[in-house]
Amino acid sequence: MTLDVPFDITAELDVPHRPDLAPIGRQLDALAPVAARFLVPDNATARAAVAGLVVAAEVRGRGHEVVAVLNARDRNTLGLHRDLLGLLALGVHEVLLLRGDRPEDEAEDGPLTVGAMLREARALAEEHGTALRVGVVAAPGRDLPRWKRDADVVWLAPTFSVPAVEEWRARHPDLGVPVRAGVLVPTGPRMARRVAEGMDLELPAGLTDALAEDGTAGVDAACEHALALRDAGVDGVHVVAVSRYREVAQRLAGAVGT
Repeated sequence: MTLDVPFDITAELDVPHRPDLAPIGRQLDALAPVAARFLVPDNATARAAVAGLVVAAEVRGRGHEVVAVLNARDRNTLGLHRDLLGLLALGVHEVLLLRGDRPEDEAEDGPLTVGAMLREARALAEEHGTALRVGVVAAPGRDLPRWKRDADVVWLAPTFSVPAVEEWRARHPDLGVPVRAGVLVPTGPRMARRVAEGMDLELPAGLTDALAEDGTAGVDAACEHALALRDAGVDGVHVVAVSRYREVAQRLAGAVGT
């Protein structure tokens, strides 16, 4: 199937945990034909990785649009301002605000909240007279809190249920901002079980067993789900391909007719 309408894809980069940007270049080369923009995570699993500003600079240097993730967990207000100024200086004008995984030591939890970051980001952009799109995450099974309606983009957490996304969208008919639905590519049975438990994610029937036989089985399941979401009332998808980025790029390229 080839899509006959524009299909907006945000590809999340797998940021390296060692001082080497070569993996970023390989992901950009593979995914650029299908992705409208790239999302740069921010120590997504509470494990140190190459700084988001560095990765954003690499992506921008190659001429691609960037969405930078900013975790409340990892910064105070001064740190937030520092990173926002750095991103704006790089020409990055879209951010996704997250709380971040809770540290094992509660004493390390930062003072910021996503709501506070949203207000600070708005104020800083206004102070410097520059455009900044601010995104927040929503869960498909929950109503969007009122304060999150002030965001410019809503990112739905990954699910393999198209009806869940359709129902969420139907419950928010007056939401006048883009909605991007998350699509996760399970890379193996262990990873599939871990994310299913940690994210309360219901996997397609038989997928875990299929992954034990074929590590690429998650690619077809995720890409089929991504394409089905085109008719679910969302404005695009956010694909987390991890190590399967080449296979995902090839599969989606055939579907979107690149």
